[in-house]
Amino acid sequence: MLKLLIALVLVLTTPVASAQTAGPAPEDALPIPTLDFDRIPPRTSHEFAMQMGYGEVTYFRDQVPPWIGFGMRFGWGKNLGMSGVHRIGGSFTFVAEGPVGVHSTFGFEPALAWDMVSKDGLLLGAGAGPSLMVFVKTDQVAAERATQIVPSAAVRVGWSQTFSRVGRRLFVFVEPKMRVINGRVNPVAALCVGSGLGR
Repeated sequence: MLKLLIALVLVLTTPVASAQTAGPAPEDALPIPTLDFDRIPPRTSHEFAMQMGYGEVTYFRDQVPPWIGFGMRFGWGKNLGMSGVHRIGGSFTFVAEGPVGVHSTFGFEPALAWDMVSKDGLLLGAGAGPSLMVFVKTDQVAAERATQIVPSAAVRVGWSQTFSRVGRRLFVFVEPKMRVINGRVNPVAALCVGSGLGR
């Protein structure tokens, strides 16, 4: 009789014990939330790019057809907001255009600049400022030189990694630009490839 009572107690208490063990999972078994620190928005950022362009050589337009050019571009500025998507600052570009050594055009171009990089990688930007242009013509008879400060404006569209204070930001964009030289509009366009850093 005692064995029967023990067996009955075990049968009745086993489901209760199972129900207790099937309760909520312990805290150690829950997934730990993580944050992605790869692209922390910076307070400021800067960049360097090499560029290759093509366009009118306005000062020598009657003597030279549209020609290729090469240059270097440096940009910097303050990133705005918690997301750091927009940046206001400046840029400085040095360009050498035309058949250098025969009809050479050199430009030193500081500009106020705005740049935006979306989370999807779309880069948009614009800038305007004065351009110090130096024109040099060299032939077997004589050399001709001229220097002018002219207005210029540019827009940018391309692809970029987001601004970040962790690691480098790679980008590529096309920059159409217009300068007004001797009353004539001088359109050029450049392909820029570079990288930047944030702080």
